[in-house]
Amino acid sequence: MRRDELDALVITRRQDVQYLTGYQYSGTSIPIACIITEGNQPQLVIPDIQELVTSRESIMAKVRPFTDTPIEGWPRTRGAAFLNQITNLLRELGQTGGMIGLQHDWLSVREFEMLKLALPDAGFKDFSQALWELRYIKDAAEIDAILQAIAIGEIGIRTALEIVATGKTGEEASLEIEAAMRGVGGQLHGISAAVLSGAQARLPFMQPSIGRITDDALVVLDMTVSHQGYFCEVARTIHLGRPTNKQRKLYEYVLNATRVMEKQLRPKISIKDVADKIMKKLGRGYPSDTLVQPFGNSIGLDLYEPPYLTPQGQYSLKENMVLSIHPTGYVDGIGTARIADMILISADGCENLTTLARETM
Repeated sequence: MRRDELDALVITRRQDVQYLTGYQYSGTSIPIACIITEGNQPQLVIPDIQELVTSRESIMAKVRPFTDTPIEGWPRTRGAAFLNQITNLLRELGQTGGMIGLQHDWLSVREFEMLKLALPDAGFKDFSQALWELRYIKDAAEIDAILQAIAIGEIGIRTALEIVATGKTGEEASLEIEAAMRGVGGQLHGISAAVLSGAQARLPFMQPSIGRITDDALVVLDMTVSHQGYFCEVARTIHLGRPTNKQRKLYEYVLNATRVMEKQLRPKISIKDVADKIMKKLGRGYPSDTLVQPFGNSIGLDLYEPPYLTPQGQYSLKENMVLSIHPTGYVDGIGTARIADMILISADGCENLTTLARETM
C-alpha cells in the first residue's frame, strides 16, 4: 500500500476477503468486504445475519455487521446498505480524503459512482493486480489445505478407475465419484468430477454429458476439489478398450509434455521460457496448437489464478508457488488426452504434490 501510495483498501471479492481476514463464505448470495488501513485491525463488513457464524471461526478482523434490507432498484447482493456501511467505516477511520484502493473488476459502475459521490475528496486506484501478486506465494497453512484437497481428489481418481465403465453416461459416473469425494470431506461447493471424452474434454468447466461411454474413446477423468476454500486439480486419461496407435501416440505426447514441464519448473525461471522449452523439446510430431493453452496456472483460493503458463507469460516463478500443470492434447478424430498434477515450486526445483501414477494406459 505504501508502494502504491494508498491510504485504504476496500476489498470486495470473496476469495480475497478470506485471504486477508480468514472469513470463509462459500456462497455468492451475500455481500462481504473488508477494509484495510495502516495501524488498524481489518474491518470485516458482513450482513448482520452472518455475525453469529463468525463467532465460530478464526477471524483476523473486527466484524462490522450491517442490516441488509433490500431496496427497490438494488439487487439483494451488494445493495445500498452494504455500500453505505463501507463509506461510513472509511469516515470512521479518517479516510475520506485519501487514496483508496479498489478491485475494479469486482465493482459495478453503479457501486463505483456511489463511492465517488459519498467520498468526493477521495481518490481511487485499482489494486487488483497487486492482490494477485500477494497470493502467488503460499504459506505453510495454505499448502497444507491444498494437500488435504489433493488427497480427496486422488480418492476421486481411484474411484473413477473402479466405476467408470462402458455403457454408463459421463453424468452418472461423475455423480458417483463426487459422492465418494464428499464422503471423505470434500467441500460441496468445490467438488467437481468430470468424466469426459471427445472434443469437449479439452475445454475447461465442461459438464459431463448424458451420452454413454464407449470402449473406443479416450476418457478424461478430471477432479477438482476444495478444502478450507483452497483448490486442487487432478486429472488422468484412460481407455476402456484397446487404444489405437494414434490414440496412444497422442497420450504419450501429453505424458511427455508433463515430464518436460516438470523438469523446467524452478524459481526465477520465466514462464515464457518454460513454455518455449516445452514446445521446443516436444518436437514436431503434432501441430503447435495440439496442446491447449494455458499449459498450467497458479492455484489456491481460485481454481485458475494468474500467472498462467503460456508462451505470452510475463512473470517468473518463485519459491512456494503452487501450480496446477495440466497439459491437454486434442486432435480431431483421435480425441483428448489430459494429465493434471499439483506442483510446489521449491528452493532448487519443484515437488509433485500428487502421488498418483501418470501412466494409466
